[in-house]
This record gives sequence, structure tokens and C-alpha cells, in this order.
Amino acid sequence: MPQNLPAAYRDLVNDLRHLKDRSRLSLTELGQKTAISKSSWERYLNAKHFPPRHAVQALCRAAQVDEEAVLARWERAEAEWNRGGNTSSPAEPKPDQSTAHADGSHDKEPKAPRSPMRRALLAVSTLITVRPRATTAAVLLLGTAMLVPAAIIHASYGTGRASDARPPICRLRSCEGRDPMTTACEDPVTVGSRTAADGTRLEIRLSPSCQAGWVRSWPTHRDFRIEVTSPDGHAQAATTPTALPTAGGMVTTTMIAAAHATGLRCCYYPSAGRPGRECFNAGS
Repeated sequence: MPQNLPAAYRDLVNDLRHLKDRSRLSLTELGQKTAISKSSWERYLNAKHFPPRHAVQALCRAAQVDEEAVLARWERAEAEWNRGGNTSSPAEPKPDQSTAHADGSHDKEPKAPRSPMRRALLAVSTLITVRPRATTAAVLLLGTAMLVPAAIIHASYGTGRASDARPPICRLRSCEGRDPMTTACEDPVTVGSRTAADGTRLEIRLSPSCQAGWVRSWPTHRDFRIEVTSPDGHAQAATTPTALPTAGGMVTTTMIAAAHATGLRCCYYPSAGRPGRECFNAGS
């Protein structure tokens, strides 16, 4: 784990490692169960990439623990990480590709031996060159024999594991109207924030990979409205639910297309049916 991590982030990573051990799942099994890739879990558990909220929730479910306390630690870690001016994951060192000697020379990294699959493909290629018709017919028959049972297994697997499907991945307009907490946009950053006169805290969020933005807030009362405007000028409004979340809980708008932070704007209406608003742009 990097030595320069904020204390709250370090504590969160230790909690995630404990939950992973509690689940008794390997990284591969954890990736299958949570629909988040094995490589992503390796980055989150080694503090190479700040974990998104939905990944923490998924790990809590896998470990069968109450997520409320863990999410509270996640929010503290994220706030401390953002306060430190960090908008990306900790730097990952690039692997050394050569061995240096005292005289300044280098040995190139040895090539990996050919895999059994590659050797088999080369053998088939040779056969096709020597006896093209007979080899092609044999390959077609073998492929047909393998495809039929594979299709049956795939259909039954898809039916039985529908609930474990990976969250939808979107980009620009295909993100609009979606809940940011249920998509696979794993790299959101805060690009603007403001505390309203009534104490409601608001943050403009942007996912560079999905090229979409949204607003999250910590409301102090019901019956308010948030409007988020994209860089191209079209707006999307979201009215909060009639019931507030638990103390300290968060409410988000749906997503809106945003290729970059410039032009993203949030307007907060303290009362949904009355005039008066507070607006701010990304970067403020």
C-alpha cells in the first residue's frame, strides 16, 4: 500500500481487505459475484485506485455485512482524498522491462514461450496448407460439435445468473436519465461544490470515462429541486423523493451528457414550487 495515503483512505482500504477475507472469495470469484472485474478489485484493495461507492456496496453484500458503517467510512475517505486535491488514483509504477548491468548495458526481457494453444494453431495452419480440403472439413465438423453444447450451457448460465449481470456501461447521451450509482462509471471526480443558504451541500460530479455528469447533495429538508445543465446548454431537472434518506444520507440527480467539466452547471431550488434559486458552475 502506498505510504502517502490519507489516514481515512488507508483505514478504508484495510476495511475492504477485511471484508474480502471475510467473504472467503478469491479475486476471480469476487469479480464474478460483484460484476466488477478482477483487475479493478486488485487496484481497489492495493490503493492504486479509489473505490467507487457501488463497489463498496457490492463487497458488503458479498461479505454479508451491514453497509451503513462502511459507507460512512467511504464518505470520510473520499472527502479527505478530495480535500487533498486528488482527482485521480495513486500513481502506479511501471514495471521494469530490462535488467541493467554495471557497464550500462541492458538485457532485454526474454520472450514468453509459445503457449499450447499457439502451438496447436500453428499445427492446424500447417495442415491446412498441405491438405486444405480435408482439414477445413474436419475443423468445421469439430466446431459444430462444440458449439451446440456450449450454446445450451450459455443459455442456462445466462438465465440462472441474470441477477449478477454487470451494471450497464454508458457514454454521453446513452447515460442521460440513468442513476449514477447503478452504472459502471468508476472514475467520478468532484468538479464543483457549494453549500446552500439552508445548509444543503451540493457537488457537481463528472465521470471522464463515461463523459457524463450529475449532482449529488446532502439535503436538510424535503420538497426541493435540483437542475443540472450540460456543457451544450440543455438542462435536466430532478425533484427529491418525498422522504429524506437517513441522517447524513445522500441524494443524486440522474446523469447528463458532459464531455468535459467546462459548462456544467447546477441550480438548486430550496422549494420546488416557489421562485428563488442558487446556481454555481464546475470549477467553483
